[in-house]
Amino acid sequence: MKKMIYGAAAALILATTGCTGSFQLMQAVHRWHRNFENRWTDEICYLVACILPIYAASYTVDTIFFNSVEFWMGTNPVQINTAEATITRVDATTAIVQSKATGETFTLKRAADGTFAMTDMHGNTVTAEMQGSLLTMTLPDGTTRTSLM
Repeated sequence: MKKMIYGAAAALILATTGCTGSFQLMQAVHRWHRNFENRWTDEICYLVACILPIYAASYTVDTIFFNSVEFWMGTNPVQINTAEATITRVDATTAIVQSKATGETFTLKRAADGTFAMTDMHGNTVTAEMQGSLLTMTLPDGTTRTSLM
């Protein structure tokens, strides 16, 4: 009888959280395998993450533990620092992007062929690559900034 009561209590606790959460651990796994420059390395890491059930394990841990903690405590124990920015549209082809964390300002311009060019506040060209939901910017000094969009 005690086992049935404990089982019902555990099921009630899990069922009443009602929080899908932010899935920070899943995002960390996704960011890890999307962070490779070579698309073949990226693909191999993705397959390894699927075959070794890294994605399944991170999803399970996120769902059962971290998202429940996030619901009850208000913060997720796994923190991913993603860049937050303010985007201000100047005209039909130009936008100003300002990082909230660092205050850096970038200008984003769309060319007629649909490609984009990005420059920093000094006019230096910044390369930006979008892979799925992961944006990687390489600054003129060689440093990179990565953000989940």
